[in-house]
Amino acid sequence: MKFREALLTAADQLELSSLRRVSALLSGHYQSPYQGSGMQFKEFRPYQFGDDVRHMSWQVTAKTGHPTLKIYEEDRELNIILMVDTSGSSLFGISQTRKIEMYQELVALFGLAASKNNDNFGTLFFNDQPTQFLPPRRSRSHVLLALSKLQSQVLDGKKSDLRPSLQYLARFVKTPSLIFIISDFITPSFQNELTALTKKHEVIFLHCFDDAERGSCLKGVYEVRDPETGELHLLDGSSSRLKADLLKNFSELSIKLERLAHNTKSEYLPLSVQDDYLQRVVRHFKSRGAFQRHSVR
Repeated sequence: MKFREALLTAADQLELSSLRRVSALLSGHYQSPYQGSGMQFKEFRPYQFGDDVRHMSWQVTAKTGHPTLKIYEEDRELNIILMVDTSGSSLFGISQTRKIEMYQELVALFGLAASKNNDNFGTLFFNDQPTQFLPPRRSRSHVLLALSKLQSQVLDGKKSDLRPSLQYLARFVKTPSLIFIISDFITPSFQNELTALTKKHEVIFLHCFDDAERGSCLKGVYEVRDPETGELHLLDGSSSRLKADLLKNFSELSIKLERLAHNTKSEYLPLSVQDDYLQRVVRHFKSRGAFQRHSVR
């Protein structure tokens, strides 16, 4: 499978990380969700004044008669899962790129970045039900498999509902993970299911949209078909009222998602098909990295 140069560049630049894990490390109560206890045993060493007594090895101390500490090193491996919307609305696009092509590139971006970082990578495709789950694996071939499976999904006529898929992950993914939801979020409310999932997992919304959905880039009259219902509509792109209504609906959805992300300690990142969305993702994670470095100081 051939990737465009911009995608390969972005994948090389992207450094995935978990803010929740770093916050726990800084607070001194770190229990990594990514590998067992989250810290791998490295060695024993004599206790020194000021060391945290919670890391004492009482068994070795009793055996040797000398206060001894267990030394650990952080296991940095991440468990990354992409939830990818394969409903009919993903077929929408007023320019050459439809939302589904954007989804495919985002899967490739995160998959290649995970492979580069030796992280586990998995995907869950969904419409109004989970359609296919590829559990996290650590290999480039697993990324290519995910892309192949995504291309074979039936999209036309499929409705979207996040609730069953969020429930599915909450039941079957035992290792706390960094979960990305790649969708336009044209779906019923899913707050309860998300709240349950975020008790164990860290979630990032990737709100993918076409600028036409917020009233931009519209010129002339368009005949459009709703890919979820099959209904045909005529849109007058020169209508100021239509543009105002589209912008209002889009703004209300964005505010709703941003508020939901805040209330569940998740993140919200809007991505336009017409924008350089690959670099936008890279910049977002660079800002997370800057936050982590500042916090460590």
